[in-house]
Amino acid sequence: MTAFARQPAPEMRTASSAGSRQDIRAQTADLWQLVTALGRAMALAVLVCALAFVPTGWRELLAGVLLGVGMLLLGLLMSLGNLSCSAEMSLDQGHLEVGGQAELVLVLTNPGNRSTRRGRIGLTLGQAAVMAPLPALAPGQNHQIRLKLEARSRGVIDLGPVTMEAGDPLGLIRRRRILAGARKLYIHPRTVALPPLEAGLERDLEGDPGPGIVDDDLEFHALRPYAPGDDMKRVHWLSTARAGTLMVRQYEPTLRTRTELILDGQAASYRNADEFELAVEIYASLGCRWLLDGRRLQARAPEPDDSDAHGTTLPTEDPRSFLDACSAIYPRQDGYDLLDRTDASERTSLTILVTGSMGDRQPSALMGESAQSASPVMLLAADLDAHPSLQAQPGLVNAVLGSIRDLPILLENQP
Repeated sequence: MTAFARQPAPEMRTASSAGSRQDIRAQTADLWQLVTALGRAMALAVLVCALAFVPTGWRELLAGVLLGVGMLLLGLLMSLGNLSCSAEMSLDQGHLEVGGQAELVLVLTNPGNRSTRRGRIGLTLGQAAVMAPLPALAPGQNHQIRLKLEARSRGVIDLGPVTMEAGDPLGLIRRRRILAGARKLYIHPRTVALPPLEAGLERDLEGDPGPGIVDDDLEFHALRPYAPGDDMKRVHWLSTARAGTLMVRQYEPTLRTRTELILDGQAASYRNADEFELAVEIYASLGCRWLLDGRRLQARAPEPDDSDAHGTTLPTEDPRSFLDACSAIYPRQDGYDLLDRTDASERTSLTILVTGSMGDRQPSALMGESAQSASPVMLLAADLDAHPSLQAQPGLVNAVLGSIRDLPILLENQP
């Protein structure tokens, strides 16, 4: 019995020793992650010197080994300490126009019950990074870092993540902790204020009856018996009195027309990047004006990140979401094919095409012959510093704009 009772003990010791070895490996891996590329090069140099010292016995190699090991140990000691800070990032405005400015405020707080060590705060701004010193914080103490952001070019910028770093001045050891995630900053294209636009409005108000029957619209169709859940406002009381039962109205659906706004996404259509930016500014200004007027808008633009779909439909719920989408528009280097524009439920009352000075000025080049209809077309060409011009013919307006300031004048003079 005694021998049987003592039998599991070696197994327990073996399991315990295996767990200890796994813990040591994990701690070693975590420690190796703190070593930077420069520190790993230093560790390799120390190893080479140590291997060379064994057969040669040179004291210089031994001095190099001791110096390298000492520098690595010193960096490790300088990286120790409490990094348990919380970071709150606030931006006075998350949507800027090109040329605008915003203030970013980082509030760093020590939520623990022991002081934090000194370190550096890192913030990623798109492709760049900003580093700022952080003093030691007592429990409950906070520290603010204020940064001025200037929107120099259109785009969508990731702000963050926010990190806290500690280590030696030489950069051999770096201990890093993520304090806050990233958020997006939308830099909108420049837009110009436009007067209310009347183009295409007459056909929008007319509308056309479509197939099917609906319960609420403008054009009366017929009567039907009342069903539970019907709105009592649609009860036709005269027919109800005649039939002896509740009768409600039915209507023919009215097809609402829309304005289609298309941006030529081929890089070959533009002389340079500045000209493409002018086209985006024209495109964004027109879209915002249409949405402010409460008009139905179908906005199409290039989709550079999707190799299959060469065009995408931008959100048009409100001007803000539309401009956010315009911040991420970039030209394609390959051909640009629009999505299928055939829509049986609604028709286009006005088509606006925005292209560059090198683009084809024929509407069929951008729309496709099968997509063209009897609706009028406005073709706007961005040509930097060119003299503005306007040519009008039945169903087509062809204009050249050298600046975004030419757009309001063009629309005022449009026949």
